[in-house]
Amino acid sequence: MFTRDEYKDLAEALTKDVKSKLSSEVKSLLLVGSVAANEHISGESDCDFLFILDKKVIKGQKFLKTLTKIGEIAAKYLEDPLYSSLIDIEVIGEDDLPSDNKKSLYSWTRASMAKNGKALIGDNPFERLKINNDKLKADALCMAREFYEQMKDLVLYPPTDKYRGLYMVVDAVLGCACAYLYSNGETNFYRSNAVMIFEEKYKDKLNFEPLQISQRLRLAAKTVDTKDFIPKSLEFCRNVITELINN
Repeated sequence: MFTRDEYKDLAEALTKDVKSKLSSEVKSLLLVGSVAANEHISGESDCDFLFILDKKVIKGQKFLKTLTKIGEIAAKYLEDPLYSSLIDIEVIGEDDLPSDNKKSLYSWTRASMAKNGKALIGDNPFERLKINNDKLKADALCMAREFYEQMKDLVLYPPTDKYRGLYMVVDAVLGCACAYLYSNGETNFYRSNAVMIFEEKYKDKLNFEPLQISQRLRLAAKTVDTKDFIPKSLEFCRNVITELINN
């Protein structure tokens, strides 16, 4: 079982490496997600890092060299059994933040989460970003549809590995739950506490039993009844989409 120290040590060690090897290329390094808010589940939650590259290095050979350096740093931790299951890295450019005036590959849902991120290097440019609620809702619907398609594929083509199948179902349920929360204007939540938000605010809106089961599976509970879990999860994801479309 991992303790909080492993997450803290990973963040400190990675920050030191980036400062040493990428000081001029990286505009900001953010710790995002549940770890940044101390809401993670030890041993289960990822430690998510967001690299924001200086716009001067985005194009050409310098960009490729920078990505290579990031890959070398990441490999160091991916090869370490203490950190390999924790680390998750995303790289964007300084100009990739979403705005009302341009299309961006970086979604408003991810921007909403990054807004609460902790700056390890530089500042957090997402803090200055005004979230466009209409676009946030549109992105949330796209997000829910992607996870619903994942659920449909699981029903049509069940994995031979039972545990792999359960993992993907839990992933889809949590993804749809987060999409629902984003669409309802929630910004201060993570996968680790999404079920608590549903219990507090939305228990009369949806039957979220699959979400409750998913959370218990994430916590490795030994007495979880998974009978009809997959069809109920498919229905939950479908109902989320219906709610998002109607609202």
